[in-house]
Amino acid sequence: MISIALTIVVNVITIAVVTGFQNEIRKKIVGFSAPLFIMKDGNKNIYEADPIHIDQNKIDKVKTLNGVKSVAPIIYKPALIRSEKFEDRNNKEIIKQDVTGVVLKGINEQYPMEFLKSQLVDGKIPSFKGNDQGVVLSKKICDDLNFKIGDEIAVFFVKKQSLMRRFIIKGIFETGIEKIDNEIIFASLIGVQELTDFGVTKENSLNYVSGFEVQIDSWEDLENQYQNISEIIELEPNEHTELLRVVNILESENEIFSWLSFLDTNVLIIIILMLIIGIINIGSVLLVMIVVKSNFIGIMKAIGANNWSIRKIFLYQTASIIIKGMLIGNLVGLVLCWLQSYFQIIKLDATVYYLSSVPIELSVVDVLIINIITFLVCMISLLLPSMVISRISPSKSIKFN
Repeated sequence: MISIALTIVVNVITIAVVTGFQNEIRKKIVGFSAPLFIMKDGNKNIYEADPIHIDQNKIDKVKTLNGVKSVAPIIYKPALIRSEKFEDRNNKEIIKQDVTGVVLKGINEQYPMEFLKSQLVDGKIPSFKGNDQGVVLSKKICDDLNFKIGDEIAVFFVKKQSLMRRFIIKGIFETGIEKIDNEIIFASLIGVQELTDFGVTKENSLNYVSGFEVQIDSWEDLENQYQNISEIIELEPNEHTELLRVVNILESENEIFSWLSFLDTNVLIIIILMLIIGIINIGSVLLVMIVVKSNFIGIMKAIGANNWSIRKIFLYQTASIIIKGMLIGNLVGLVLCWLQSYFQIIKLDATVYYLSSVPIELSVVDVLIINIITFLVCMISLLLPSMVISRISPSKSIKFN
């Protein structure tokens, strides 16, 4: 019973933790980018994509597709950010300067803000309308450069001539994902467009963006939406004679998603090992029961009972032990998952695991599948040891006892 309970506990917790971990990391990656990205064909890196026109008939068609939540223009611009440390508030003589490389992500009011708001640790989200000076950056950058809410920051851009612009910190976020926390700063779309050297005049630069981020209603529908949008975008050039392509986040963030997929293999190995342990232990229990009850088996055979009917008696008894163990295992496993989910008892180093605590996500379907598989595998595996009953001689077992 204990081995079956332990099998259920370990498998429930394993699936809950791995599923929670995969979904939380995916939500953060997708939340700060998008499942699908439309950009100019021939570019491999969305952070250095060639500009495309912001007004396009094809984009309007994509917005009308079922399952498409939003289509937002965005622009990426590499820059340098500088912090200045003064002797004191009255003495404005600079005694120290720190510079770090960042990537400004220009967005406007069409950009879905829900996830960004959920990751805020201080401040608020600016409107990002027009040439808004407000920016949102990570706690990591703020800690490194000694910034706080309301500070004015100097950002330098490399164009034909170096250009400096000042922004005001309105919000601070924290994801735990190094790539995002070390680089990304959210600013207004128009503000970044004006600073971007697209090889056009300042006035015309407002007509260009790096691409469009497409958010969808369901992650499970990613491949279908990718195909649907590709058929609209990639068949022929748009009205500006631009060839476009659709980038799947599984392609652009291949390393992270490959790592997350590899976790499924680990889960499978753990489940198989725990099932083997459960099978060995419950099989041993059945054999002990058969040896102890050999006199009973002999008597049953003597009065005419066949081997299968006797085997069923022992299988039913073993099944009751398995079910009791499963009930205990489910109770313990679900309670432990609940405690971790609500109280975050086990903490993690966010700089290593991207999360501050062990995540838990478990569905009723997952629990049912674990229990059904455990019960069926254990019962099927007991058919072999139960065959020992057929080898017991009625006369010898009765005489022996």
